[in-house]
Amino acid sequence: MEIGKQKYFRELSNKKLSYATIKTIKDYVVQQHMKLEPVPKELFSKSGNNRKITELLTRLDLSIIRGNKSWEGLVVGFPGTKQDLATTSVGTPYLRMILYPILDLYHRIQNHFGKAFPCVYFIGERFSSTFLRKFYLLDQVIPHVIILTGDLFKCSKNKLSASITQKGSTYESWTQMKLCQKMSSPEGLQIPTRTGFIHARMLSYEVPCAEGTDNPERLDILGYDIKNKALLAFEIKGPSVGRVELENLFLQAIEHRNWLEQNKMAVKFLFDKGPRGERINTKKRVKLILGFYDQKIPDLFFELRQEVTKSDKFLDIDFVHLINDDGEVNLSRFDNDF
Repeated sequence: MEIGKQKYFRELSNKKLSYATIKTIKDYVVQQHMKLEPVPKELFSKSGNNRKITELLTRLDLSIIRGNKSWEGLVVGFPGTKQDLATTSVGTPYLRMILYPILDLYHRIQNHFGKAFPCVYFIGERFSSTFLRKFYLLDQVIPHVIILTGDLFKCSKNKLSASITQKGSTYESWTQMKLCQKMSSPEGLQIPTRTGFIHARMLSYEVPCAEGTDNPERLDILGYDIKNKALLAFEIKGPSVGRVELENLFLQAIEHRNWLEQNKMAVKFLFDKGPRGERINTKKRVKLILGFYDQKIPDLFFELRQEVTKSDKFLDIDFVHLINDDGEVNLSRFDNDF
């Protein structure tokens, strides 16, 4: 490994990294009536045609999650802060050297217990885009790769209603606050679509998703459809937004929606009490809602929607007209979206 990228493994070996995030999330797992068990030590050893599992992997926090057959699997915990897990410390060479051993250990666990374990969990404070690109390769051979981060766990503890803002109705934060208040009410929020209405409730807001330059990008509002339990990615723009910012809304929203689609099992696990939760159905596709105040939908949005749905005919995207109506935000269909 490159000298500069050896820092993480050196700190890990010297036991200088914090396990706080791993402990917090593991405690949550147990609270959901699931069990965490140590990996049997004999599975790390050389036997038959199997090589010894490398110390590059075994020095991480490894365990097995049990208790619901659809959610059982290998847990790989990465100690450290977000700075410890940055690409300056955890480089591609290290990730390459633990990628196959993780898959090897996963199969050894299945053989040892004589049953399928459909999941591999990664736990850490925050993972870089380089990290995620490497480990999403496991999606090709493992049914579910579930990324549980400290960032996402903290967001799952947000109050259901967005923080009260003192800013006026010309600010986007005011619109977000009003929509969150309606979605977290007992009645929920009726969102008009091209085919009818979505009856939506809120899960959280400012949800960390796609990797940004310094911090994660954030999804404005995370909700779910009460009727069919599909997750909703609700992105908004305020009334004072400029043309360029508005046009950028679509591409940003698609990126956040795709992140949510890829991570919906992690979202269910943390926001819906895991297997016990009844609000989210991970078999349903994530729906995307774009809300803004303009009088009509930009022509560019129609073109973009047409293009992205060519390759995914089940992708559901709706545009919603936001209206400031005497201190409240109301929603309606756009006249040019019928």
